[in-house]
Amino acid sequence: MRLFSGQRAFVIQRLCALVLLAYVAAAALRLAFGPPASFEHWRAWAARPSGAVLLLLLAGALIAHAWVGLRDVVLDYVHPLALRLAVLGAAATGLAALAAWTLFILARHAISHIAF
Repeated sequence: MRLFSGQRAFVIQRLCALVLLAYVAAAALRLAFGPPASFEHWRAWAARPSGAVLLLLLAGALIAHAWVGLRDVVLDYVHPLALRLAVLGAAATGLAALAAWTLFILARHAISHIAF
């Protein structure tokens, strides 16, 4: 619990927010000024190692940002210890499941594009 407490949580939250802001800005610029992209273009980009790494960075930043925000809200507003632990456990389980699902999708996508 102490790993994401106080100033560390504040710094992690702000760094993740900057990463997410960069992604939103890049996506907005791409949509505004780039040529129309199809789903196949996106899949081809995501199949490249650089695209997969950027998607993993996005997913990691989103999950870390969500965890710190949820944890802070729960610690501030859920006072009974048993309920607090249950809510934090459910949130951690849900976010871990989303992270595993993201890794599974990217790994399956990368493997399907390998030419044997």
